[in-house]
Amino acid sequence: MSQLIIDELKVFLKSANLSNYEINAYITLSISNPLKAREISERSDIPIGRIYDILEKLKEKGLIENQEVRPKMYKSLPFSFAFQTLIDQVSNENQQKISVLYEKARKIESKIFNSNLSMNKQISKTFCSIEYDRNSILSLYISNVKELKEELLTMSFLNEEILNFISIGENYFLEILEAMNRGVQVKYLWTLKPGINPFTSNLTNKNQKIYHKIEKIINDKYNLSIDIKGFDMKYVPKIIPTQFSIFDKKRVIFKIHNPFRTSEILFALNLLDPNLAMKLREIYLNIWFFDVTD
Repeated sequence: MSQLIIDELKVFLKSANLSNYEINAYITLSISNPLKAREISERSDIPIGRIYDILEKLKEKGLIENQEVRPKMYKSLPFSFAFQTLIDQVSNENQQKISVLYEKARKIESKIFNSNLSMNKQISKTFCSIEYDRNSILSLYISNVKELKEELLTMSFLNEEILNFISIGENYFLEILEAMNRGVQVKYLWTLKPGINPFTSNLTNKNQKIYHKIEKIINDKYNLSIDIKGFDMKYVPKIIPTQFSIFDKKRVIFKIHNPFRTSEILFALNLLDPNLAMKLREIYLNIWFFDVTD
């Protein structure tokens, strides 16, 4: 291994948060292995009193392994495996830091918003907000659709009351069309409302008819159909108690329904949290692609 490659490898390992001792030990093993701990210590100029601790850290990070022989021998793992392991670790660490920052931002924003500063009357909450009435909730959805750059995953209960919303939600669906013109991918999932048995024959036929009505209205009124690139929609006969929408893999809006009248939305909870968004996105896609049933 040339000195130029070694120098580049040192820079890479440093950027992955390895210490100088860890870098020296790993490179020593990469050049020649397997080696005993004492041999690694001598070749990498790491004090013998530190070498076992350093080697254990490299094992924990998935860069080396030891052979169960006497005396114990150590060897480096393949570069492709080791590099991917390091990248995954850095990604996870950064994601955790980002989640902590978002949580702190939400708390600080809430305190500022509720303080007596006059400037707060002019601002809207970005990281966490709650909307109660139908018009405010619709405006919340529209404003976030306007900012979409990549993807919208959304869902709604399948019921006859939703037909009225589709008919009056012109601005919302027009913004979806505009987002699709920007290259945004949209998935719209229709599920069953809680409190019903989805598998009775009469109800199954009724739900299919409602879904076909929804398809027709959206197609006739807004020119949205699964034949259009970037738009997909489907009905899954599954009860999803909590409805949510995910915007660009980072923002989530929960629709909390009235338990006594499930067609009525009590409030919408708006959260900017990429970690939560990615977890819910996985759930959404599992429902979408695999049609998970209880």
